[in-house]
Amino acid sequence: MTISLVRIDDRLIHGQVAFGWTTALGINTILVVNDDAKNDQMKSMALNLAKPSNVVLYIRGVAESGEIVQKFASSKKSNVLVLVKTTEDARRLVEASGGVITTLNVGGLRYGEGKKKLTDLVAVDEKDIANLKTIKDAGVQVEFRMLPRDKKKLLTDFDI
Repeated sequence: MTISLVRIDDRLIHGQVAFGWTTALGINTILVVNDDAKNDQMKSMALNLAKPSNVVLYIRGVAESGEIVQKFASSKKSNVLVLVKTTEDARRLVEASGGVITTLNVGGLRYGEGKKKLTDLVAVDEKDIANLKTIKDAGVQVEFRMLPRDKKKLLTDFDI
């Protein structure tokens, strides 16, 4: 038991995360690392409602989460899914977590102005690309897939 998945998904907890990933990986704990969610009681309540009932949810800010992730990495009883909303949050978390994050899953980043589509569900801008490359350069495998059964694509598979 340890950190099973660190995922960027701008929707945080939703059906695919709540049921696809938690079931496939035997997740019993979800750590949402997002300053807005931590500071917004309505968002916190919505996230709590969206998670499976047998899963414990923690919502923490980015700055405090590096240490928390390190503790979870050595936990014997927690099987943890860590969710962040942005590539910026992911980069900050990787930098603060002392090397315990080895893989980052990119699952959902909505398309918007100035963004380039990498997959149907992932669109990035220059800042996102810089953050993902920094994460990769820190020795973290950056993979793209929506669900566990999907074929994994790596950051190096894209022409960016």
